[in-house]
Amino acid sequence: MKKRKKHIILLLLGIASVVSGYSYSMNDKSPGTEELLLCELFEKHQELQDNLPSVDTFPKEMFWDFSGWNDYDGWVVADPIKRGVTGGTLWISVEGGKSGKDMDSWAYQVWGSNPKYDIVSPQKLNVTAEKYNIIQMRIRNLSPETDGLIFWRTRDDSESDAGQAHFSMKPDYPEWQEVTCYLPDSWHGTIDQIRIRPAQMWMRGDIWIDWIGIGHGEPEEKLPRPGLCSEKVVPEIRLPGISQEDFRQAFVVLDECLVTDVPLKGFHFPFLAPGGKYGQSWWQLDASLNIAGAKWVNQTLVENMMRGFAGVQAQNPDGRIDLWGGSPMRGMPGNVSSLPRFFEAAFDVATRTRDQSLQHLILEVMKKYLAYWFSPVKRDSESGLITAVFEESFSDKSFGDRNARPGTLAPVDLNVAVAVGCYNTSRLARYLGNTEGAKMYSLLFEQLSAAINTHLWNEEKKGYYNYDVRENKQKDRLICTTFDPMRLGIAPEERIEKMIPTLLNPDIFNWGIRPLTSIAKTDPDFVEATGNYDGTAWFGDVWTLRNLFIVAGLEDAGKHDLAAELNWATIKMFNNNYSEYVTPGIGSGEGVKRYGWTASQYVQGIIEHLFGIQYNHFESRLSIFPHIPEELQGQVISIRRLSIPGSNDLRLNLTVDCTTSEKMEMKIEFDGDLPDGCISVMLPKSTNKTLTKMNGRAAKLPAFQQKKDKQNCKVLDVPIQRSVMLTFE
Repeated sequence: MKKRKKHIILLLLGIASVVSGYSYSMNDKSPGTEELLLCELFEKHQELQDNLPSVDTFPKEMFWDFSGWNDYDGWVVADPIKRGVTGGTLWISVEGGKSGKDMDSWAYQVWGSNPKYDIVSPQKLNVTAEKYNIIQMRIRNLSPETDGLIFWRTRDDSESDAGQAHFSMKPDYPEWQEVTCYLPDSWHGTIDQIRIRPAQMWMRGDIWIDWIGIGHGEPEEKLPRPGLCSEKVVPEIRLPGISQEDFRQAFVVLDECLVTDVPLKGFHFPFLAPGGKYGQSWWQLDASLNIAGAKWVNQTLVENMMRGFAGVQAQNPDGRIDLWGGSPMRGMPGNVSSLPRFFEAAFDVATRTRDQSLQHLILEVMKKYLAYWFSPVKRDSESGLITAVFEESFSDKSFGDRNARPGTLAPVDLNVAVAVGCYNTSRLARYLGNTEGAKMYSLLFEQLSAAINTHLWNEEKKGYYNYDVRENKQKDRLICTTFDPMRLGIAPEERIEKMIPTLLNPDIFNWGIRPLTSIAKTDPDFVEATGNYDGTAWFGDVWTLRNLFIVAGLEDAGKHDLAAELNWATIKMFNNNYSEYVTPGIGSGEGVKRYGWTASQYVQGIIEHLFGIQYNHFESRLSIFPHIPEELQGQVISIRRLSIPGSNDLRLNLTVDCTTSEKMEMKIEFDGDLPDGCISVMLPKSTNKTLTKMNGRAAKLPAFQQKKDKQNCKVLDVPIQRSVMLTFE
């Protein structure tokens, strides 16, 4: 058994290293030294002995250890892979044959060349598949690769693959590691040959394979599937025109996006993929937007997704979170991420969790990600604006041009998204006691806001436009992102007032007919894209990504009545129609039919905007600010059994009664252990309603106060209690 001999040598080398230290240290006469070193010697011996694979694990004919000089043990490593057998290992250079010309395009940083290079075993293995359930390798991986694949062919059909399985490995890891590939049900019959694809990106580095074996081991331990759509976790709603099943189906869509076979592409925790044809990979934008809805039913899942993001970011030396898990630039500085909605998702998770170590981890990830956006690679030094490439924005057709030059266009959506990131990072830093950090990120927010207002605002056209930093001029296209600077007071009040007529003109952005179109209907490139996604849907069709951000901006600007109408229009449009995007003409769902972020933002629209529910653990505050559209005036709406994080299965029951225009009643009830804290009930300052009764009593009522960080908003604070009825007249 070659393997046994080889590992006995390794055992002896390990013992020798301890003995060497032991002999040298005998000159040290300090008390207890000899006993300690003898214990260390014994423990080292036992550790190495325990780690020796059993002879029975891998039968001789199913084990290859490359011990002979220049002996590949029958394996074939074809060109163009650089390879060799050295020191009893199979060495593979993880190079894809790329050239400088390949790197001339940003597209290579997104997709790479997608090579499929394999190492192939001898044929006629005659492995009885049912007897064996694992393939293992001992490797040293000095590359950013995290994933490999194993394929197999059977004696019945030796010309085509019968199945494949995935394995994971630690990237850029200087120690030896054993990786295990657990074989699925398609591993059956008599195996004729296996084929290993040891890398996916093929950008840089080296992998050494010490041995490969087919054997029998303990079955894979499957992670419990996080719950997203059961009756136990999905809240109950009462909304005219929206059934409970419609609402539940949004969570079913999220469940369909759930990936639990991890680690995968460097992500070590279960995550939410986009859905449909986009497969099982993680994407920064999709996963971030999917957290918006998922956090209301599974806080643990979204907290672990933050840890997963921290892991994939840690591979990159520039703080970048890659556009997706398949980026060939993982582990290297790069130029391409994606529209960073991560900052909103991260802040939401951090303010809802009680885990202080996670809060600090999230803050560090946010800071590093901002460092990428404010680096000279992304920020234009003259204008102070952030430049985009590819899916770092969805507002210019040049982003699909593989020859487009990065560092050219500063789009509205990206700059506002990064400004939101600065704002949220500043708030989180302040919550965590980092006063200096809070000041720094607040200053960056002010600086970027000033750059947006200086270079992107067009006084003549009364809107914000994308900006070419090389030609120092604005682009002509009117995009719905013109309204994005309403977020967080970036746009001054007088400019918001100038934009409102454009927003409300149905001939421009479809107001009052359906949610907003992605670009103006008056634009010559306006199109209603149908069928599978090809990029054109960003130039006409309706997206939750665009509309929900503008809803939040209208709320920030104090335009609560308009926010309520747009939010309700978006909810109705995508109710039981969780498609990637919708045509503005007939409202048909297009692209992927069950798309994660659509379902997630639909949930967010109902919980966070219609009912206006938010929770902040740092402030021990549950906020409720209903945005009731005209269509729901005269109705009773409710949400029940909504999970509130931070306590043992605390559930909120909220009923809003608007059956008469003169009066609104709000009943707030809790099930579960009550935490300390307060309920902040908010209404538009412009409303003439005031609190007249609390729990049926008109005496000693708390008074409304001005909400300082919200426009046109008054707030009423009451202690958290089992049940409270508020009457406003």
